[in-house]
Amino acid sequence: MQENTVDYCLNTSTIRNCGLNIQEKIQVAAQAGYQGIELWISEIDDYLKTGGNLSELKATLDQNGIGAPNLIAFFQWANPESERRTKALEEARSIFEMALKLDCTCVAAPPAGITEMPDLPLEDIAGYYKDLLKATQDTGVKPLLEFWGHSKILGSLAEAMQMLKLIDDPEVLLLADVFHMAKTEGSFELLGELKGTQIGLFHVNDYPDTPDIRQLTDAQRVYPGDGVAPLRQIFDTLKRIGYSGMFSLELFNKEYEEAGAEQVARTGLEKMKQVVEASSSS
Repeated sequence: MQENTVDYCLNTSTIRNCGLNIQEKIQVAAQAGYQGIELWISEIDDYLKTGGNLSELKATLDQNGIGAPNLIAFFQWANPESERRTKALEEARSIFEMALKLDCTCVAAPPAGITEMPDLPLEDIAGYYKDLLKATQDTGVKPLLEFWGHSKILGSLAEAMQMLKLIDDPEVLLLADVFHMAKTEGSFELLGELKGTQIGLFHVNDYPDTPDIRQLTDAQRVYPGDGVAPLRQIFDTLKRIGYSGMFSLELFNKEYEEAGAEQVARTGLEKMKQVVEASSSS
């Protein structure tokens, strides 16, 4: 992972409360120096409802020289209720087609709708993920299997790795996140058991010192390097296993946003580069 091959991405959650429309967010990310931007389906929908279209949005990305590697969505692909799951797959299909028009290669697939279902077997969830793969395979866009640290099922890297074995498809990619990994003991060590090619995108953030990380909320995430996450260990591991994808800054810190989107984007990129490139040079 050499310095000149590292690409950085901004998840728009990081500047969501700064009063910008989606095109302005793209401009801010590009001007700050990011190579990618993760857009949320909700903000794309708002843009379309106000008269925008995907061709114009793609043109905005192109004009700013920035790509969209992943869309953030919450369709309930893993819901055990068949009717709801069928609707979710229809929704997923529409979202993946939207991603295709934006030259976006991936769409996040977190455990939306099942976070309070600890007894749902991973074998069943793996089967539902296979259905998602089948429903979207001809779009050329891939789902990113995401685990959420607060979820009672598919809440850890360990469970996500079990899912990889159950799905048994070498093309399946994970979306990993420092904050979500921290919620479950042992996740940082398990990261080293993956191949870099199994990770489609990596969310970068940090968290403050606390007696119980499980009590922290997304809103308490801090800039990389400003907390106690073992970032050097994480990035050394990612380097060792050969991860070569983007590093995407994902925060939900309203206190930061008071300084304005430009300041947040630039500060976040600077701090993210510092921690990533410290590993790159070792």
